[in-house]
Amino acid sequence: MRVAHITDLHVEVPPAVQDLFSKRLLGATNLYILGRKDHFSLDTISALVRKVVELAPDLVVCTGDLTALASEAEFVKAREMLAPILDQIPFFVIPGNHDVYTGESVGRFGRHFGEWSGSKRSIGGLDWLALDVCHPDWMSRGHAGSALGELKKNLEEGEDPVVVLLHYPLRNRRGERYGPFSRALSDAEGVEELLAHPRVRMVLHGHEHHGFRTSVHLGGRDVPIFDPGASGYAFLPERRRTAHFNLYEIDPTALNGIERYTYDGNSFSAEAGGAYATGR
Repeated sequence: MRVAHITDLHVEVPPAVQDLFSKRLLGATNLYILGRKDHFSLDTISALVRKVVELAPDLVVCTGDLTALASEAEFVKAREMLAPILDQIPFFVIPGNHDVYTGESVGRFGRHFGEWSGSKRSIGGLDWLALDVCHPDWMSRGHAGSALGELKKNLEEGEDPVVVLLHYPLRNRRGERYGPFSRALSDAEGVEELLAHPRVRMVLHGHEHHGFRTSVHLGGRDVPIFDPGASGYAFLPERRRTAHFNLYEIDPTALNGIERYTYDGNSFSAEAGGAYATGR
């Protein structure tokens, strides 16, 4: 089966004044005063959706951060922009830390994307297991906590090979524990203990906007880990930044191939030289 992996769209809608009496004030300052809003683009997301629909994969997975500040307007816009995918292709999504940006935003993700979320999907002879590690936090930390119990249960109850989705990286591009602590998964070691289960074949994540692939040695084998990089990045060649998404060819026995698509300011095409050839 062919699976498209998108992540970190960061759909941005300028916040209303009443939205700013929270951590969102810091985020809005970062976006609209310090200029980070120019790092992401609705034009990029439109091109992303067009390309994914054109490719017509058997499944699209999204590893979080649909929104920038988790406002109602941003979720409405994200749902609207993703509608061509949602209407035509099986879709499975987990929240990112930006999708639960503040306490009052908790529940908003479920209201808009609950139909396409959850802890498990069984498609193509594989179990796709989601680990929700995102909670409101004044920094950008993740914590699996009680969600580990649901992952353990799903691993123990099935027989099919498993692909695990989570938002935060377990490892950095050098294969070392991901950091810094202020924006990492606090209990990554406990997550990896569960991922040593023999059913686990692959881990997909986002959060780190510069994509990379690595692996972690678990249960006597190397488990591949993939982050395509932010799929909503604006085309900023002067900063060596642009958007990406991955397309995997996978079946219950093996990962048979991977293409990484890159944005050139107008459209997405397969990365020249093969997936991750650019190293960014």
